[in-house]
Amino acid sequence: MIRDRLLVAALPCVLVVPTVSADLPLTIEELLTAERRWRADVNLVYANSDRRDIDSRFGAIQVGPGQFITIPVSVGQARQNTDFLALSIGARYGMRLNTELYGRVSALSQDTRTLDADGAMSDSEQQFADAWMGINHRFSGDNDTPALLGFFELALVENTAGQGSNLAYGRTAMAGITTYRAIDPLVLSLTAGYRYSLERRVEGLDIDPGDLLFINPNIAFAVNHEITLTGGLQWRWQERDRLSNQEQGIRTTRTQMEFGLGYAWSKRLTLLATSRADVTGDSGVETGVTFLYKFPGRFSKNHEHEGGDADTNR
Repeated sequence: MIRDRLLVAALPCVLVVPTVSADLPLTIEELLTAERRWRADVNLVYANSDRRDIDSRFGAIQVGPGQFITIPVSVGQARQNTDFLALSIGARYGMRLNTELYGRVSALSQDTRTLDADGAMSDSEQQFADAWMGINHRFSGDNDTPALLGFFELALVENTAGQGSNLAYGRTAMAGITTYRAIDPLVLSLTAGYRYSLERRVEGLDIDPGDLLFINPNIAFAVNHEITLTGGLQWRWQERDRLSNQEQGIRTTRTQMEFGLGYAWSKRLTLLATSRADVTGDSGVETGVTFLYKFPGRFSKNHEHEGGDADTNR
């Protein structure tokens, strides 16, 4: 059995550093951060977006599995091509056997070229993006029924300014679920989430960014005990923005194809590379790499009894 290796990249909302032993049964250790243990993740994402005649105040790019950065945009009657470089740094802590807490902070750099009736212009900006806290919980394992996990996260602070800083506190939240079934050497998974946004004050205006719904089916294949290949489809639906209680723009949908690779560099460090390309919706691409690091430490006695210490299984 090699399904423990597949979990490197198969679960969009739960990032893991699995063990190498292929004969171990699936334990909670491989799904969530072990009890009283820490894990860190660093996401670096490049995205390009080409927009035309879009009457919207906010967009979104994906910086990690089920993680989005809200981006202020204002295209109007123009064409706009933008390069984004996003950095997200996060930490995860196993609070209980079935539950982990996590948080992350993100920064964003963007270079924008705009063509409108007045001609061409360009602009660059580097700024703090947001900070989030969340919780993952496993409700059931992969047994008679597919495994089921749920997550909830809250934006502690978001930068809503296109340039400079305009901070909004506690105005966005996301909730979702992941379900999966391991069928050696494959893992079939599905993640769905809904992001709810409240009104915030931006440059003297009351703006309510449109809510976002995403559905992400995924399949992972274990090439060997170190390499996992993934592929999938992500569909996004985004409600139109509201400006001073008046709807602005149109409701949009977007479909992306996903391809990824997971590599176990060592027993503590795992690398995930992912690329997403638009099939429908705005023309664009997102490419990123994630570094996952498991800090050393001891498992609790209960955890050792159920699943063993991953370090000793290496």
